[in-house]
Amino acid sequence: MSKSTPDFNDPINLQVMWNRLIFIADQADNALGRTAFSPIVRENHDYVTVLMDSRGRALAQCTWSIPVFISSLPAAAQQYFLPKFPVDKLEEGDVLATNDPEIGTGHLPDVTMITPIFKNGKVVAYAGSIAHLPDIGGRPLHSEASDIFEEGIRFPILKLHKAGVPNQDVLDIIAASVRMPTEVLGDLESMVAANGVMARELVKFLDEYGLDDVDGLADAIQSRSEAQFRKAIRAWPNGTYGAEVLLDGYGADVRLKVSVIVNDDSIHVDYAGTSDQIADSSINCRTNYRYAHSVYALKCLLDPDTPNNEGCITPVTDEAPKGSILNPESWVAGNSRNVIGHVIPSLIFKALEGVVPDKVIGDSGGAPIWATNCVGQHDDGTQYSAVQNYHGGQGGRAEFDGLDTLSFPSNCKVTAIEMFEMAVPVLIERKELMADSGGAGKHRGGLGQRAVLRNLGKSPMRIYLATERVRHPCFGVVGGEFGTPGKVLKNGEVHSPKGKAVLETGDRLQVETPGGGGWGQAHDRSVGLIEQDLVDGLITPEAAKEHYGYVGPAVLAAE
Repeated sequence: MSKSTPDFNDPINLQVMWNRLIFIADQADNALGRTAFSPIVRENHDYVTVLMDSRGRALAQCTWSIPVFISSLPAAAQQYFLPKFPVDKLEEGDVLATNDPEIGTGHLPDVTMITPIFKNGKVVAYAGSIAHLPDIGGRPLHSEASDIFEEGIRFPILKLHKAGVPNQDVLDIIAASVRMPTEVLGDLESMVAANGVMARELVKFLDEYGLDDVDGLADAIQSRSEAQFRKAIRAWPNGTYGAEVLLDGYGADVRLKVSVIVNDDSIHVDYAGTSDQIADSSINCRTNYRYAHSVYALKCLLDPDTPNNEGCITPVTDEAPKGSILNPESWVAGNSRNVIGHVIPSLIFKALEGVVPDKVIGDSGGAPIWATNCVGQHDDGTQYSAVQNYHGGQGGRAEFDGLDTLSFPSNCKVTAIEMFEMAVPVLIERKELMADSGGAGKHRGGLGQRAVLRNLGKSPMRIYLATERVRHPCFGVVGGEFGTPGKVLKNGEVHSPKGKAVLETGDRLQVETPGGGGWGQAHDRSVGLIEQDLVDGLITPEAAKEHYGYVGPAVLAAE
């Protein structure tokens, strides 16, 4: 007896099937994370798994994901992978991959991998994943590369596996070009395995529901998501809403400027007026990376609950002037593009604070991630290269204070101290919250942190720094105040917050991440919240008096 085709118009049935697809992506997420070799993938969760339909459109994405991957993977599939390898050029067992920044997420360490899923000899869907490799050769991550060719090996879209057989020539070239070949090749195979999990489980799903392909279900999910997103946009008044922000950049300030144009049920984001590309540093942001953060910021404000899929992407377009830092020429460096790109959501929130003040949050000290890429030789002569993240405070919100030391918008975890100390010859001597670092407001910004690491190795350690908000602290919204700027010190002396720091044996590096900006007027903060902050040690009596005008028992006692 043949199975009847499921009714995609039945909301209960559709929701059950939708949840099942997300679970398939989550199964692949678990497989990738548990088998990955490098800490940045295994511990930091700097990767994503995505199911796409036969047209390369996003269908389901793993629950724990990084915003930059929301749109970049399906965009890469539709614009590059499928045109280069149409279905007549694919065999079961093929695995396609590239790390070209123009195609993927904007920098060389991220590999974009797509696996065709076959059923009855026909391509019915694609499994996709992106992961940040621990090394890609060239200059170490976060360096001041003068062009993309200094940043590492770049390989075009190719078949990493052909009909199930690894393309050993390509793998050998990659292994010979990186500092940590075992970890890099191991992570690539983990991605292959994760895509394989999605392929296997999707075919089982189709068999269970008696489906020959996934496109009809995809249409039902994507159309409903798009309709929900457009409905939310229509609730906003038409108009153009602008904002700009100054960032530290490398030496000279960088200006980001945005106009958010709301037109009935669609939004266009225009970055005209943004600074030009930087020719001698790696902080330039390519198109897919920029667009992903534009979409993410608006999704947070308009429809935060619908699981990510193509329907959440369609109503939003964006553009930036060619040759600007948000749309650079193809030859410029971009490995540290997060230093600029992570600020895009804060910029869009600032532009829309007058439209949806109860939904925007203050600028976040985790935008961008503060990262230390530690590179050197173990005492036995083997190479090490590992990145540790340090997050600043989230911006204050309409109903709550900003969360302390939160990775926003990147959504990356940090490597556990014990695991990082196993990978790199360091001792993390201190990791603590910094009182008073969050910007004042009706709801204060989240606190930044202070971390101190000491080189225990016999050889010098080169640490490449990716930081921001040292000269220009995080701004508040709806009348909230600035957070405390960040700081980097070496052996107690102020050190350049970007570029390279060399630690000899016993030297210490101290990082102090920025506090988040506040939300709302400081004088509106309740006495109860101020007193609780004092009890918890999150603010000092002096700060309570200066920012909130609070004079209570703790302040009087301090005086």
